[in-house]
Amino acid sequence: MTEKILVVDDSKLMTRMIEDMLKQSGYEVMSANDGPTALKLASEWVPNLILLDVMMPDMDGFEVCRRLREMERVATVPIIMVTAKSSIADKINGFEVGADDYITKPFELPELRLRVSALLKRSQRLIAGPAAAPKPARIITVFSLRGGSGCTSLAVNLAAGLAKLWGIHVPLLDLALPFGVCDSMLNLQPRYRLDDVVNKPIVELGADVITGYLTAHESGIQLLGGFSDATLIDRFSENLVTYVLEQLRSRFRYIVIDTAHDFTPPTIAALDGADTIVIPVTPDINAARLTYNALHIFDSLGYQEEPFLTLNWTFSQQGISRIQLEKFLKQPFNLVMPYAAGVWSQAINTGVPVIEGDPESPLVAMLEDMVWRLSDPIMQKSKPDNPTPTWQRVSQRIRSSHSAERPKAD
Repeated sequence: MTEKILVVDDSKLMTRMIEDMLKQSGYEVMSANDGPTALKLASEWVPNLILLDVMMPDMDGFEVCRRLREMERVATVPIIMVTAKSSIADKINGFEVGADDYITKPFELPELRLRVSALLKRSQRLIAGPAAAPKPARIITVFSLRGGSGCTSLAVNLAAGLAKLWGIHVPLLDLALPFGVCDSMLNLQPRYRLDDVVNKPIVELGADVITGYLTAHESGIQLLGGFSDATLIDRFSENLVTYVLEQLRSRFRYIVIDTAHDFTPPTIAALDGADTIVIPVTPDINAARLTYNALHIFDSLGYQEEPFLTLNWTFSQQGISRIQLEKFLKQPFNLVMPYAAGVWSQAINTGVPVIEGDPESPLVAMLEDMVWRLSDPIMQKSKPDNPTPTWQRVSQRIRSSHSAERPKAD
């Protein structure tokens, strides 16, 4: 059965270009150049997907989207909002009225075609039910608005820890624009970087190509290195980040992302795609204020899962107490990382992640346990066929903890 797509845009030229491209891809297409016509066509024709422009006269795309979600026949039809507006406020507005995806102008037609295909496949998996859906990668994004909070160190150790715990390869994406340092923290010299991603036409960026851009580390990390040429950064769009994640999700069980300390479109895409957002917080007033602001924006964006907050004691004394911070943030910390003089700086300077150190170390044990807590709950419930030494250590600690909590008989 041919899938039907409704294209809504007040520009007849843009409508015609998109319509021709989609028809060449085998879709059945109808178009509308205003909101009322779009609502009528959607109700009568019932498309499988709607491409909806935002900036239209009389009735803008936000209002059209809101009304579509109130119409029983099309309430669950996927909607991609197509717009030149890329601010956080516009994106929040789009998701609040019911959009499923958001692509910003200018875009390449092949990119739009791939995004349409991906959303249709995702919709079909949901209709088919969980038994038919494959297990996509669990994405963990490490983020903080405050620089120096330990984001990159945490991301590197999370990726290494997941690889060691489950005995698998784990992609680590260095999206800490303008220049990331994940490579130096792993003592790696990546052959490929984000430079290569943006220089490749998106139609040629399949899962095989992107996987080929990853640089292997002995820990099991597969690194996608950050930019080396700052002049290319403007070409790294939110749409491209979303597309890269979509391609990698089908190949791996976990993806870890290190991000910039901002809410630019690429960072938002990394946050949108995350199953879990990890936020390291240092015990100072600036970190508290910036984290509070970030949590407020997450609520506005409609993120359902609470972030995994880590209190990172980067100095030995005179920090704001955990109780004070939790009261201010109105959310408890999931983990408190103790002050460890010299350990983190040595790891940074030698390019050896802390979690690769002495397994008897309390800090390594804490990192391993954190990795377990951030793992897929489904994987936690069954013993691997070939348990790794890390898995055996964590499992033993969990058993010991449960045994200690068991009440003694009188």
